[in-house]
Amino acid sequence: MGLAGIGSDQSAATLPPARDPGFTPRTLSTAVMDLIRLLRSLEEFLYELVGWLVFYPRMFWRVLIHPGEVALYTRRELGKDLEHRFSDAISPVLMLILSVAIAHALEMALRMSSPRFSTPVGQLLFSSEQGLLLTRSAVFCVYALGAALGTLRRQRLPVNRETLREPFSIQAFIACPFVVALALAQVAAASPAQAGPFTAPAIGALAVAWYLWARMRAFVALNGGSALRALGSVVVSFLLTTIGVVGLFAAVIL
Repeated sequence: MGLAGIGSDQSAATLPPARDPGFTPRTLSTAVMDLIRLLRSLEEFLYELVGWLVFYPRMFWRVLIHPGEVALYTRRELGKDLEHRFSDAISPVLMLILSVAIAHALEMALRMSSPRFSTPVGQLLFSSEQGLLLTRSAVFCVYALGAALGTLRRQRLPVNRETLREPFSIQAFIACPFVVALALAQVAAASPAQAGPFTAPAIGALAVAWYLWARMRAFVALNGGSALRALGSVVVSFLLTTIGVVGLFAAVIL
């Protein structure tokens, strides 16, 4: 080995080890900014959560008692700018998701067992709490979608993002009490000794009857016409959607 190689080896061996820079003013400033952003995000989340506690029961009651007025209210709100929509309420799709979550939490609190299926798709949809929650949300969104598509068909409007937004939002609001009522019926069916043998069927029948009435009231409020004719269209749409949902689950799960 030459003298040059020996010199370079010796200089490399005598280099001081790299020093850990630790906290510099720049890294400290970045950490502080990240903490501030986290606190602001937490503040916005808590404020939104408090808003849900105020607006959800109020909007739930409005939908339950005055579904026609809620349909007109939804039409007015959707005509506003995006940042000003539903400033005194919860957005329709979010309220539907919260209703499904409340129904699911009610069943979890009572320790009701989830349905069991041996097929891979059935296990994917129902074997976990997350899968069951998503499946229920999807099912009730299908009901809202079926009603919205029926509205567009009767109005002879094309199906696109703009025309679908209003009827789907209205049907998402209307489905919320229906979701909670069906959950109560399921809870009563799981404990017939305490609730009585006829409580669950009565709650389920009342839930379906109210849902059909609410959809009829919303349709008449928006389009006018005969209530009886609107009710007939609603019943047909509901039956077709129910048959489609049951058939789809039977084909995929069983």
